[in-house]
Amino acid sequence: MMPASLRSRGAFTIIELMIALVVVSVVIVGFVGANIMAQKNNEEVHERTIAIQDANRAIEQMRNVSRTGTFPANVVTTYPDNSSLSEPDNLTDEAIHISYASTTANPLDVTITVTWTSYPQRDNEVVLRAYITQR
Repeated sequence: MMPASLRSRGAFTIIELMIALVVVSVVIVGFVGANIMAQKNNEEVHERTIAIQDANRAIEQMRNVSRTGTFPANVVTTYPDNSSLSEPDNLTDEAIHISYASTTANPLDVTITVTWTSYPQRDNEVVLRAYITQR
């Protein structure tokens, strides 16, 4: 038993301090884990945004080509069916694939597929579909 003078001080015991340290440690680990997950999600959203911008850029380039020459042959000649663009390389292992529902239709029904590899070596894909006609 502790003397009365030590019990009346209201000090923390070693057990109470250890419990408090465990609780604080669990809170800190939880906060750090949540922060890491938020950063990963933010990076994935950022990569997806870049992929969508690249697909939109390809569609705009196709629309610009549609202004000149005989439509739709001019677009299909410049951007062949089932071809890949080599231009934007904003993401790791990025590939932009172009395909048409019909190469003679007016408007052209085009599908742009952007694929890339994210940080944990996970394959991602964004698909945009657009109709292109002569401007």
